[in-house]
Amino acid sequence: MAELIERSPAAKQWVQSALLRLSGGIFGKLLPAVIWTDARDELGARLVPIEAQHLVESITNSPYIFLHNHDPGKPKGQILEAASFETHDGQKFVVAILGCFAGGEVLAFQDLNLLSEWEVQSPQSLPVLPESVWIQIATDPREVDNAWLDSVTSDAPLRVERTELSHNAADSLQELIRVGLPYLVLVWNPFVTSIATEAGKDSYLAVQGWIRKLFEHLAERNNPILDIRALQGGCEVSFLIRGKKVDHHYAAHAALPAAAAQAAQLVAKLRERGVAGRELIYEFDGQALRWFPSYAVLCDGRIVTDNSELIAIEQLPTSLSLGFTPEPQSPDV
Repeated sequence: MAELIERSPAAKQWVQSALLRLSGGIFGKLLPAVIWTDARDELGARLVPIEAQHLVESITNSPYIFLHNHDPGKPKGQILEAASFETHDGQKFVVAILGCFAGGEVLAFQDLNLLSEWEVQSPQSLPVLPESVWIQIATDPREVDNAWLDSVTSDAPLRVERTELSHNAADSLQELIRVGLPYLVLVWNPFVTSIATEAGKDSYLAVQGWIRKLFEHLAERNNPILDIRALQGGCEVSFLIRGKKVDHHYAAHAALPAAAAQAAQLVAKLRERGVAGRELIYEFDGQALRWFPSYAVLCDGRIVTDNSELIAIEQLPTSLSLGFTPEPQSPDV
């Protein structure tokens, strides 16, 4: 799609100006890319079902992280700016400037002394879940069928809102299932944490039981990535679970409250250091059977990770994947 830039003098001029203006920043390399077009499939449906202006405004308000094969655990950089254009023959498209993490100002958890061994206590008590909270599930319909979604949401204890992801990739080897939840249910430890009322405790138990069943349902998928997301202290925290091994998923579920408590403290530590995080990603190690922080993206655009291979530019695919979906709407609780 890069030829579209060459076919639009306005787009070429914008790219040249943006690259000059953004150079010398915290990113290792700047790249122009076409991230949206008004192309349609053989049935006439738009390949990326989002309006160009809405996409540009979304990037302006909250920059996107671009990923390797839309895998939330494989960040490559950030979309810094975007603008919409049209060729002489009427084809509309959106151009973005991508800032690659590799070679830029990358921080390490170890350097910030954020991952020294510490035990985080589960909260002693939590409030009753507000009636306004719900579960949000987002998938790309080309990857995950509605019948499976119906089966996993039919007995959900909270209201479920289903939204569509749209990845700009015709084929995918993975099935991304993104689930938004209130942070309270992730940090709740049934053996430690008390709830004000018995009915309130039953609500937590029901949600935790549903999460466990969701892990079981992953065995029915081909190559799933479950991304459990929640807002904590102004930071979007994700817990990634991969594959179909149910025994690993049971271990991940059992360890989730402790990991969520540690993640909440890590978010607080980043803020205390004056380097507040915008995103924090935890992954489950299937061999060690434990959760670990994979990376964090700071509000100023820098990335924090101890794994340099995670952001290596040589792993950058020729067709980048961008997941367009609303932010999780459950309250920051």
